[in-house]
Amino acid sequence: MLILAIALAVAACAEDPKRFATVEAFRDTKRIETQLQRGVSTKEDVKRMLGEPTGSGAVFMASVQQRPQEMWFYQDIELKDIKGSKGVLNVSFRQQILVVILRDGTFDGFMWFSNEEAATGWVKDSLQGKVGR
Repeated sequence: MLILAIALAVAACAEDPKRFATVEAFRDTKRIETQLQRGVSTKEDVKRMLGEPTGSGAVFMASVQQRPQEMWFYQDIELKDIKGSKGVLNVSFRQQILVVILRDGTFDGFMWFSNEEAATGWVKDSLQGKVGR
């Protein structure tokens, strides 16, 4: 609902669809994969690369962790189109979410989501055949 409210407010003020972003589009995660090192890169390194996070939280999976891990999230939202007819409003937007996982104050990994198109990724060799079981 918040996204829709923002989209409506901005659409009312402008003729062209607008972009709402906390960071540049992070569709290509290669930069994160190559510039941030697991267990080495600090929170400040992450902020230098991506800016201040949109929000934060934690994850705790008791079967594999002894304590919660800190998580930061970043979002990139673009209003692509907005049309109204007979009381119906059709809004089209692209949204990307990047979740950065931290352990003991250092970079531990990331997850990335987008509603735009299918994502591609890789599975580390040591996890091959173990994911999804």
